[in-house]
Amino acid sequence: FSKWDPNNKEKYIGTEEEWEQVQGRMRQILDDLKIPYTEADGEAAFYGPKLDIQIRNVFGKEDTLITIQIDFQLAEKFGMVYIDRDGQKKHPYVIHRTSIGCYERTLALLIEKYAGALPTWLAPVQAKILPIVDKHHDYAQQVARKLQDAGIRVEVDYRNEKIGYKIREAQMEKVPYMLVLGDKEAENNQVAVRSRKDGDLGPMPLDDFIAKITEEVRTKAK
Repeated sequence: FSKWDPNNKEKYIGTEEEWEQVQGRMRQILDDLKIPYTEADGEAAFYGPKLDIQIRNVFGKEDTLITIQIDFQLAEKFGMVYIDRDGQKKHPYVIHRTSIGCYERTLALLIEKYAGALPTWLAPVQAKILPIVDKHHDYAQQVARKLQDAGIRVEVDYRNEKIGYKIREAQMEKVPYMLVLGDKEAENNQVAVRSRKDGDLGPMPLDDFIAKITEEVRTKAK
């Protein structure tokens, strides 16, 4: 929680009343939300106090994930006004939020933290369907539709490649689950499951696999 330095007021714009009022509101919000924080006097920008949400990366170094900045200056510069309850024109406070930057930094943090092997609930592709030969493509489409209907993000590898090659590529892509489909699976409405984490889980009924992966997603299991 970066605040102004009341002993060095000439560094800042805005009145003492504005600074103390806004900082008091920000502190109250943090307390109401029970968010742990530290206060840093003299660390505010010259145009307003701010909140920096800090994280530690895999090396233990502290990085800023997002900044929420109060701005006393911008509204005045752009001639932005509102009419208050007393009918007087006043300048609003502008709040800067680095929302797009936050998404990018969060993704970078997660990719770094998990070394690309995102948990199933976060993985962009949660299951990759690997038909062994062309005649299994129709069944692969059925499996994909059923998984998608259950809210699972899937891809089907229709390439004319050996199954071992497809499995190795899916492993390199760090897909949580690989579903190998051959004659036996198509005949018995099954999938042969390979887990990124646990290796070969063997064949299982498709409905059982759907129940397994949806529960994993629901509970946000690691």
